[in-house]
Order: sequence, then structure tokens, then C-alpha cells
Amino acid sequence: MKLRWAAIAAYVNSVAALAQLLTSGGDPKVNGIAGLLNNLSGVLWAASFVPLAYLFYRASRAHANVVSAAVFAFGLVGFGAAAFLEIATATGRLTFDQETIAYYPVLGAIGVWLLMGGGIAIMETDLPRAPLIFGAVIGGLWFFANVLFGAGGLPSPTVDGSVNDLTDSGILLLETAFLLQPFWGLWLGRSLLAPPAPRTPAPR
Repeated sequence: MKLRWAAIAAYVNSVAALAQLLTSGGDPKVNGIAGLLNNLSGVLWAASFVPLAYLFYRASRAHANVVSAAVFAFGLVGFGAAAFLEIATATGRLTFDQETIAYYPVLGAIGVWLLMGGGIAIMETDLPRAPLIFGAVIGGLWFFANVLFGAGGLPSPTVDGSVNDLTDSGILLLETAFLLQPFWGLWLGRSLLAPPAPRTPAPR
């Protein structure tokens, strides 16, 4: 895959993530257009990960064929689940509250892909490392948020205020990752489009 197409996907990911933030809480049955825009942004967001996952896989398979293929397949499942939840909510098959609850483990799965896919790419490829590390941090936040939800219970979309320390900490990690994620897409897209740094010849 050409880096240009992956960079475009990264920019789309960033814009879609920002659109989701701006329309967050948009239930299509209550908020009408805002809710549908939120669902459409979510589908684009999930789909935009696919070219990036393929880039990570192609770049690392020479040195980590089995592991990179497994991580790629795992990511595809997570992206597909996210898109399915958005479409199901937009078409009325799921309520907004049901989608919210189901989205937590899906974000955890995408977080695992970001953490593992980025980690393999850092170790085995020449892709720009700084945005990959940043993405792995975001993935780690989503993953550990779900670990805390497993220990303290999932947050309820119908309950306002504090639940317990573990769940509240998980919500903080989740929301922090959401706020950081648009910057990851921009950073990664810009880095992929940047000309390669000149290699310094080894001293003789």
C-alpha cells in the first residue's frame, strides 16, 4: 500500500473522531440529524482504521508474519464491530443506551490493536515511531479502561454522577483517549506524508 493512501486514511480517522466528539451523546431518535451524523462519523472512523491496519501488517509481516496477521485480523473484528454498532443504532435495531454499553469492549478491542499493531510496527518497521508510540498509548488507555470496568462494573448511560472509584477511573481513561485520538490521526497522516529523512553514511 502507498503511504499516501494510508496518510489520507489517518486524516479521515482524525476528522471522523473529531466529528464524533462534536456530536457525542447524539441519539438519532432524540437528536435527529446530530445523532445520525454521530453514527455516520462512527462508521467512517471504524472504516478508516482498515487501511492503517493493512499498512502496519504489510510493513511488519516480513519479520513477524504470524503475529502481525493475527493482530490485523483482530483489528478487523474490532473495526467491524464498531461499524455494526453504529449502523444498528442508526437503523433503530439498537437503542442509544445499548450501543453505549456495547461500545466499551469494542473500544477495548481497538485499543488492543493500537497497542499491539503499533508495538510490532515500532519494533519491526521503518514507519515513523513517534505517532506509533502515541497511538499505542491511546490504545493502552482504552484497554486499561476496560480492565477497570471489569473490576468496578460498566458505567451506566442512565446514571449521572460518580459510580465507584474503579469505574470512574475507567471513564477518565476512556475520555482522555477520545480527546487525544484526533491528534493521533493528524500526527500519523503528516508523518506518513513527510519525505524520508536522509540517511547519514556510516563513518569509514
